Amino acid sequence: MHASTILIGDALIVAGLVTVFGHRLIKNYHRKVETPNAFMIKNEQSGLVIRPQNAGIADGVPIIQFTPQNWECTTWQMIEIGPNTFLLKDLYTQKSFAPVGTPDAGALLEQRPIGGDRNQHWQFNHQEDDTYTIQLAGTDLFITSTSSTVDDRLTLQEASDGADQRWTLTQQHPII
Repeated sequence: MHASTILIGDALIVAGLVTVFGHRLIKNYHRKVETPNAFMIKNEQSGLVIRPQNAGIADGVPIIQFTPQNWECTTWQMIEIGPNTFLLKDLYTQKSFAPVGTPDAGALLEQRPIGGDRNQHWQFNHQEDDTYTIQLAGTDLFITSTSSTVDDRLTLQEASDGADQRWTLTQQHPII
């Protein structure tokens, strides 16, 4: 078989795939770039962002801190459910997160399906330095970065007024 025959065959396959899936790819692209209130949430102390570990899509995946990227898995849609209170939906997994077990100081965070869980409601408290503390609604617990290490788990802790509990929001429109 000649190389030109193989290239023509490959071109026909690609053309067929574009015909079949092209509209879906365009729709997904528009969904990503047009998602309202989509932000990377970055910790002031560590410089790392909130992300499901390894961008895993399963329920129970640990919520960790990761290097800032313009990726879907580091972008959270903030869906307002009350004054300064939001449900956070990861653009890649289409899921939210909540504490593992009882929401106590030291509780770790894990990914969960969206809906029906008050422990997925996060109050964003604006600070004078244009950062936010992120408080589990109805509690005195805040999302906390306990280190500057990539892949370390995020925890809930009582208020510390430190940079480990201060977060910035950067609007994102990832395409990957």
